[in-house]
Amino acid sequence: MSESLRGVAGKPGFTHLALRCLDTTATAKFYQAVCGMSIVHERAGDNMPVYWVSARPLGLDFVLVLLGGGESGPAPRMDHLGFTVESREHVDRVAAKARELGILQYEPQDSGPPVGYWTIIRDPDGNWVEFSCGQDIRF
Repeated sequence: MSESLRGVAGKPGFTHLALRCLDTTATAKFYQAVCGMSIVHERAGDNMPVYWVSARPLGLDFVLVLLGGGESGPAPRMDHLGFTVESREHVDRVAAKARELGILQYEPQDSGPPVGYWTIIRDPDGNWVEFSCGQDIRF
């Protein structure tokens, strides 16, 4: 498609990402406990509650919308959510806790600029969640 929506909507902001989950309640509790997010909305879904989990406690105006209908199977490809943390020590602490919980996907590693130092853990549905420091996204 050669046409662009650029400029048509003014300056859009990124507000949410919707994820299909096997158990929305377990996934909402994971993002609350492990990632420091907060549950801000819950409503009845087709077969389980739908949750909005806010990143506002992290200083971000962004929500995850957790929907039922997820499918079990192999872990996603490199699809993942990315969170920045203040230091390598924070990355290491996340990895240590994830290792203890049995949800560590990738040990911490330094991929150099612009990727930085990172680790990846799994949420209850197998979605990957990255924690990194030194990741420069100001291109």
